[in-house]
Amino acid sequence: MNNCRRAGLYVLVALFCALLMSFSCAASEISGEPVDLYINDTPVTGAKLIAGTAYAPYRTLVSAIEPTVTYAWDNDIRASVAYGNGITIKAFSNEHYLEVNGRVVFSKLAKNLNVDGALYVPIRSVATAYGMSCEWKGAEKTVYVKGTLTPMVSGDEFYDSDVVYWLSRIISAESRGEPFLGQIAVGNVILNRTDDGSFPNTVYGVIFDKKHGTQFTPAATGSVYNEPTASAVLAAKAVLEGVNVVDNALFFCAKRVSKGSWMDNNREYIETIGNHVFYY
Repeated sequence: MNNCRRAGLYVLVALFCALLMSFSCAASEISGEPVDLYINDTPVTGAKLIAGTAYAPYRTLVSAIEPTVTYAWDNDIRASVAYGNGITIKAFSNEHYLEVNGRVVFSKLAKNLNVDGALYVPIRSVATAYGMSCEWKGAEKTVYVKGTLTPMVSGDEFYDSDVVYWLSRIISAESRGEPFLGQIAVGNVILNRTDDGSFPNTVYGVIFDKKHGTQFTPAATGSVYNEPTASAVLAAKAVLEGVNVVDNALFFCAKRVSKGSWMDNNREYIETIGNHVFYY
């Protein structure tokens, strides 16, 4: 074998080894590190620390909190649904949230994960659904969930239906097809404006504000009246739960037109999410 071929073989072997190592690291990260979990002092098996978040198998965790709960698979929304005493929890794989009694329990840093064929969810999210505290003690590598079961108040009671109606519609019209975080960000801008003295103080008022010209194109074209997507409704609810992914942003525009725009020249850049650029 000549030197060129030998060198080429060495490069291929090195690349192959690097690829194997990357797969190994990814597998190691998703499998996580076993940790202890106690629910009101009762140990529960299967908890893991994955990428800095404490997870547990969905059904194991919920059943440990409420043993009489039952489960069903909803194929229409692709979710595992738990039915308990005064609570319904919908868990979606690869999403940042649980839907609980028509409300959204959101985790910005952690998604629900499929680990070895089982759905794992952040322990804190389920604790929140049941009104329980969740404490992580790093020195012990242990999670403590404590408290009396108090299922979340339903969305029908918690949310203002008129606000959900308009907020979900503007989110859907402005960010249909955007990632869920991007949809939340659009909702954040609307709600941030209601708290800023330069804009109307209601969601409806902000959407149809014409003080400095039409603020949102869907309000002028009429697309804001279209039925919102299911994800837009969930994003609106997340915003109303206090989830904020773009801090105090007051403006956004499409990434394709942002460079050299009025916003780009006059407002402070915050973040780009999907196809939208957000500014203060």
